[in-house]
Amino acid sequence: MTSVEIIALVISIIGAVSAICAIVAFFINRGKDKYERGDADGSMRGDIKYMRNSVDDMRLDVKEVARKQDALGERLIRVEESTKSAHKRIDTIEKEIHRKEDN
Repeated sequence: MTSVEIIALVISIIGAVSAICAIVAFFINRGKDKYERGDADGSMRGDIKYMRNSVDDMRLDVKEVARKQDALGERLIRVEESTKSAHKRIDTIEKEIHRKEDN
């Protein structure tokens, strides 16, 4: 073998090794891409689940506030009725006092 043939053979071997390394790197990186996409997808699903739970908690809080507001409204109506009744009794007592003063 001549030196030119040896150099050509070495260059061919280097080219073949480079091609094999490129193919192996492609398959390794393809697997990593799938893993990273799956990781990102799982993270996003977790975030969405957290937000869904937070919204559900807020709905429960809003319902509780609405119930309390309704209860306070009912109490306010009763207090207003009681106040109206008390004013009528006070007016009656004032009229009696004025009659006694006039006599």
